[in-house]
Amino acid sequence: MRPHRVFFNSVTHHKEQIPDDATAISEELYLSLLQGESSGKTIGVDSQGRPTLIAPVVDQNAQVNQERAWRDTEIDRLKWLRERHRDEQDLTLVTTLTSEQFCELLAYIQQLRSWPQSKTFPQIKDRPVAPIWITSLAS
Repeated sequence: MRPHRVFFNSVTHHKEQIPDDATAISEELYLSLLQGESSGKTIGVDSQGRPTLIAPVVDQNAQVNQERAWRDTEIDRLKWLRERHRDEQDLTLVTTLTSEQFCELLAYIQQLRSWPQSKTFPQIKDRPVAPIWITSLAS
């Protein structure tokens, strides 16, 4: 039988409500388990039946697909900015972006396109980072 993830607190539960085979744990362990669970880990049991934290199994294909979807969405989110600048140039209008900003925008879009070929793909912490002005303008 698979153990259930249930906690009983001796302060809020009557002794009769706590199963005889329940494992007593410290308040410190209880809080640690809840904190670990909120950060993405799972509460499981060790070989002695005591609760422990288990790191999630990462599905590499799902992570790759998720990061490609993020990358594609990010490129789509910025297309209007690139197109507006090009339209303003074609119409010989004063451009909203400076030449330097436009170059930074194109460089960021290129980083996004190249990211799946990088050695660190698909690690979220290694995503290309947009210049701050792009984030504030394209939100």
